[in-house]
Amino acid sequence: MTNANSPASDDRIPVIVGVGEITDRPADLKSGLEPLALLEQALKRAEQDSGGKLLGGIQSLDVVNFLSWRYRDPEIRLSEKLGIRPKHAYYGPVGGESPIRYLHEAAQRIARGECSVAAVCGAEAQSTATKAQRAGVELPWTPFAHDVPEPKRGAAFQKPMAVKLGVFRPVTVYPFYEAATSAHWGQTPREAMAESGQLWSTYSNVASQNPNAWLKRRVTSEEITTPSADNRLIAWPYTKLMVANPTVNMGAAVLITSLAKARAAGIAEDRLIYVWGGASAEEQRDYLIRDQFIQSHPQNAVLEAVMDLVGGDGKAFDAIELYSCFPCVPKMARRTLGLGADVQPTVTGGLTFFGAPLNT
Repeated sequence: MTNANSPASDDRIPVIVGVGEITDRPADLKSGLEPLALLEQALKRAEQDSGGKLLGGIQSLDVVNFLSWRYRDPEIRLSEKLGIRPKHAYYGPVGGESPIRYLHEAAQRIARGECSVAAVCGAEAQSTATKAQRAGVELPWTPFAHDVPEPKRGAAFQKPMAVKLGVFRPVTVYPFYEAATSAHWGQTPREAMAESGQLWSTYSNVASQNPNAWLKRRVTSEEITTPSADNRLIAWPYTKLMVANPTVNMGAAVLITSLAKARAAGIAEDRLIYVWGGASAEEQRDYLIRDQFIQSHPQNAVLEAVMDLVGGDGKAFDAIELYSCFPCVPKMARRTLGLGADVQPTVTGGLTFFGAPLNT
């Protein structure tokens, strides 16, 4: 757990100074940006957002794992593109929680005095890559690194029997949570579906107003939960509109500096976001060794830890982002936080409608 409430000086107070986002919808496949280019653009937008000149001074760089394209040492390639040589340059393994964890680890480095400018970034170009493969189009991107091992994920963490039976992908595992939680909460299947549909409809409403969202259309609860030609059943109870949408081209970056560095760069005080604290925990990757499916112990531990930072009341947060590929996870999270079904669960629009650039 990180807590930067009482650092020694302004040199050790971490602040977020800039964020950058990019959503790429190319007119033709060959003009689509590859993940490295999306990262570069997102970082430049983050610098522009900060109002300072910071990219050249990055000392800590964390790059979220890609799945849409494969590079050898992407953190080094990105550093070369930016003309920087950070002391810490890291490209991580698969992990959907990694962007938030990297942000807090960067804040910890600043709090320890190890750096004054840090960047965390991630991107995927799955939409362009998938369409190009289907159309037989060769993309003018950095050559695909076939000699780099495929990232470990999915079946690699599961027992052979689960793989043999075809029950190892998240979309086939999380229905266990949907069934178990609804029974634990005393809901009928119809009531559980209604809660999921209403929750996801709320996400769509937020995404419809987000200029960076991939799907900007308000969708009703009934549309979301009812199978149709355009909303096929993926794995009961999930329809297409109830699961994450990874077929997107999106990138994002965050710049974190010390308070002293931000002030020296002339960044206005009202642009600074202080990193007060955070928590991290990891679930067992093999779902068959988890003790039950009515809750997530790591998620509970993390949420309870951050609630302690605000006096133990989940209602104290001005904004929350309860994101997941599937409805059961934010449904569990809002109950742990003590929030009602009418809570605004997102500021982005969620992984179905805003978009799900995989680990990013």
